[in-house]
Amino acid sequence: MNTITPSKEQSKRSAADIYAAFEYQWNYFVFTLLNEIDDTSTVSFELHDDVDTQTGEVITFYQIKHSVQNNASGKTINLSDRDSDLWKTLSNWMKFIDDQPEILPNASFILVTNKNISDNKFVKALTDYQNSHNLDDFKSTIEEIKNSEKKSADKLKDKPEESKDEPKTKRIDVSKIISDLLSYPNLDIFCGRITFSKTEDILKEAIKKRMKNRFGLNEHRIDWVYGQIMTSLKDDAIERIENRKPVSYTGGVFTEKYQSILDIGRKKIHFRSDYFITDFKGDPNDLLFMKQLFEIGDTDKKDIDRVTELTVCWFRFNNNFHEHWNNNVLTQDDVNKLTQNVYSRWRTYHRSKHRLLPQNCTEKDLCNAGCETVDEMRKEQFSLAGTNLEQSDSEGCIYYYSNSSTDVVPELPLIGWHRDWESKFKKS
Repeated sequence: MNTITPSKEQSKRSAADIYAAFEYQWNYFVFTLLNEIDDTSTVSFELHDDVDTQTGEVITFYQIKHSVQNNASGKTINLSDRDSDLWKTLSNWMKFIDDQPEILPNASFILVTNKNISDNKFVKALTDYQNSHNLDDFKSTIEEIKNSEKKSADKLKDKPEESKDEPKTKRIDVSKIISDLLSYPNLDIFCGRITFSKTEDILKEAIKKRMKNRFGLNEHRIDWVYGQIMTSLKDDAIERIENRKPVSYTGGVFTEKYQSILDIGRKKIHFRSDYFITDFKGDPNDLLFMKQLFEIGDTDKKDIDRVTELTVCWFRFNNNFHEHWNNNVLTQDDVNKLTQNVYSRWRTYHRSKHRLLPQNCTEKDLCNAGCETVDEMRKEQFSLAGTNLEQSDSEGCIYYYSNSSTDVVPELPLIGWHRDWESKFKKS
């Protein structure tokens, strides 16, 4: 018989499934850690179980089972009565208790899965037993599952040998595990401590929601905080594993290790208005954004009041922007979003005002188009880190992005008003 080998695409899917399962397990560990606020409690990854929490002698074991398989309606498959995830988990827990019987009185066991558990006979029987404490009824239902498993196995024996090759490597002896459970010496105590938890297929949004609620994060900083903490936690876990240390944290790990990230995540932007022309040390006429406005005739050098007004607009935005950046109130993501928004709106207006001008148009036409472009930009209201800027600060923002390079945005100027602004004002 020829050996059937998976295609490259099947191999990719297999690797992807393994990665998805690992991510799910890791994300559930982080979610559990976020729910634990007691500094005396420890949450561990791959220590006693996939995930476990321990406070004193009390310990909770979590088996994390994830599936990417979907049913005919496109939803994640059910946890079937004979599901190997279910019975292998119970078998592992029984072996663990056999090795350390003293833990049972203070232990809880939770099977976490994205599979649908509502129609599972074992889950229903377990819930009924925990409510009624009728062990005979519970055993009777388990016997039914065992007999059903036997019938299924008998049907499999009657199938052609080729059809059994693939599942054979994956099958476990469910009937034997059920027999072991039914004869288990501490069956009543053990089954009283088992629960099931149905979760979403992907836990990312649940983690972000938990972060927001626990730490009171700014709505617009949640994604940034999520990315920073998840990356840092993984890096720390890898370092612990390499140094043969357990991946375990107390509930207060976020306060201890990630306070600076959380502080940024809570902050809202406040722009000071107490900046005046007397605070500016320099000549406004030397500012690049002013030179751009002079070039198109928007502003006259001799109009001191107007030059002062525009300079203060730029100066106030510039100082607030850099102050928040230096104080770690702003993130790089905040700056990037503002930069993209300013550039995108400018590009639309600049193209709109210049596209119908012929190549040999007059300088007057070019200046008029430039003035119309800057006038449109002055009407815009921008936001920074989720905070809407005042109109004057938004105006100062466009002058900032049409001015000289800074440490925060080194590619400045990014925008201009004249059609040939880049050749005139942007250094190569």
